Amino acid sequence: MSPADSAGGAAGHEISFIAALDFASRPAAEVRGSLLGAGYDSVEWTMAHVDEMLAPASALACQQDLASGGESAVAITIEAIQKASDAGVGTVNVLTGPNLWEKGARPDHDERAWTQALNGLDLICTEGALRDVRIGLEPCWGNLAHSAETTQRILEAVPVSVTFDPSHFVMTDDPIPELIESWGDRIIHFHLKDAFGREGMDGEDFIFCLLGEGEVPWPETFAALEKIGYEGPMSVEFEAYRYYEQILGSDPEAAAALAMEQVRALTGRQA
Repeated sequence: MSPADSAGGAAGHEISFIAALDFASRPAAEVRGSLLGAGYDSVEWTMAHVDEMLAPASALACQQDLASGGESAVAITIEAIQKASDAGVGTVNVLTGPNLWEKGARPDHDERAWTQALNGLDLICTEGALRDVRIGLEPCWGNLAHSAETTQRILEAVPVSVTFDPSHFVMTDDPIPELIESWGDRIIHFHLKDAFGREGMDGEDFIFCLLGEGEVPWPETFAALEKIGYEGPMSVEFEAYRYYEQILGSDPEAAAALAMEQVRALTGRQA
């Protein structure tokens, strides 16, 4: 049985693409036209386009480091929520930090960092509720919230939803389908990204690879999403950077087109 045969209802989901890579330096209208032309239904915008977000949009990725950035990171996120609301973007995706890929991030996972991140998330969720914008926390490598256990601590303390990226749980060896079923309707956004390796540093201990060549169990993952009745978007996050640079020549349109081929193969989505 092929992955597409086991994909359940995945083919019917809104398919989005995160406008990162070299899309970040292009005008929003050009990015939107390129992605819709490649077969995507919507765009997940990043902070590079926070002042020019256009429909159709699945979310805004506002990945501030709440653990290291303090009040400034919270303020930036709250302003982003306001701009998302004004633009009609109903979901803002956030991290706890520390963002170890950013200069100045403190690799601390102590109680000070936890208190700072939890307090920040509480303020962010309050603003989201006021603005009718859903806040999706993405558990991410290196962050306080990076595994099933650490994410559960957040979910028990703060009324935040989940942006589920299965690639990060590859590294912690957490059971991806079981996690999806456990968190159920707290999942409001889903990233299509693959990985192999274990916890550590990107490019040394693990790598984000092309969809389907990593360790994410895609048929079982899609089946779990269908079981919980997930009806939200599936957003491609292309972070196979070596392939992007060495094979695709840092061409974001080529990356989006290649990813769409993989999405169609995985989900059975028609061209």
